[in-house]
Amino acid sequence: MEAADARLTEAWVSPLFQLTATGSFALVPGARGTPVFSPDAQLPLNNSWGPAGAVRVEGAIPLFTFGKLDAARDAARAGIRAAESDVDRVRAQLRFDVRRAYYALELALDAEQMISEGRSKLDQAVARLQERIENDDPDVNEMDRWRMSSTLAEVDGRSSEANRLHQISYEALSILSTEENFALPDCAMTALSFDLRALSYYQDTARSHRPEAAQLMAAIAARDASLSLTRAQYFPDIALAVSAGYSRTPGVTDQSNPFVQDSGNTPTLGAALVARWSLDLWGNSLRVRRAREELYDAHDRADEARSGISLEVATIYEELRDARRREESWGRGHRDTRAWFMAAAQAYQIGTAEPRDLVDALRAYFQARFSHIQAIHDNNVAAAKLERAIGVELMPESAWEVTCPE
Repeated sequence: MEAADARLTEAWVSPLFQLTATGSFALVPGARGTPVFSPDAQLPLNNSWGPAGAVRVEGAIPLFTFGKLDAARDAARAGIRAAESDVDRVRAQLRFDVRRAYYALELALDAEQMISEGRSKLDQAVARLQERIENDDPDVNEMDRWRMSSTLAEVDGRSSEANRLHQISYEALSILSTEENFALPDCAMTALSFDLRALSYYQDTARSHRPEAAQLMAAIAARDASLSLTRAQYFPDIALAVSAGYSRTPGVTDQSNPFVQDSGNTPTLGAALVARWSLDLWGNSLRVRRAREELYDAHDRADEARSGISLEVATIYEELRDARRREESWGRGHRDTRAWFMAAAQAYQIGTAEPRDLVDALRAYFQARFSHIQAIHDNNVAAAKLERAIGVELMPESAWEVTCPE
């Protein structure tokens, strides 16, 4: 951003200071005489040598450039708009990354809580099964033990996966938020809810407000300014040329006659209106054609990018709708399988259900509940992706946080 601001300031200030200063110092042989007579040779190397110094400042201040300066400033302004849009893009991406890590951590915590709850019930069931085997209960056998053991191994494996997700998402959230210690709400994650409008609304919004769309417009403006600048090269630059200098050689007689050239002792001062015109008209016509084609290319790339933005928004939109449908479906399954699992666990404890019944209920409950919290996670992440894709706020900032009912 600072670089773009500096470029615009340069476009305004630099043309006014197109001056160069030159200084020199040398040792030269002395020379005597008047404009009509001198006792010395034309190159008096045998004379005594002494110092000679000179300083000169010259340059031109543009007065009228046929649009060259205006085009350069327009290009610099386009660079500022592009830089501002890039800042917005980075902030939006960072906001999305934080939310994605936040919801991933919530998913991991919910999965760990689910596994902890099921594991305690399963441990009780394993202890009950071992007791029945030791008592030679004819209704149980080794196959029941293996079924329980394999289920316990599966639960341990899922627990390891949940712990891995917990550690990775916690680390990612710490890095992104620059917070080393934080605590999430001690309640289950809930699905974000907001009124979903028509797809065309989000596509139109994205094409108008997304930072990348603004960068595309800035790129087109920069190419257009480049074309204007190149076309202006057909015309001359009108400028005020200024020149001032002074040279002094003490060992050389100062000739005060204005009609005698005395390079060793000469003050100069002058100003004039000048025109500088490049006659490379053929070459400039090729440069104009190139700049025009680059502008056309920028328009084509912008159209292609807008189509890509529309497709991306449509993809995210359908992801969100799918996550909402899955969240509703698996929510019903979660409630039903939890009741089934609790009933099977109680029945197994009092001996009215077989180990297979408990294992089937546990697995169905695990699948339904994990699919439910996964759908909630997908819904929330898809909502964050949609806000990132369209470039405007979907809901207030506080609505993105998990809140626990009092």
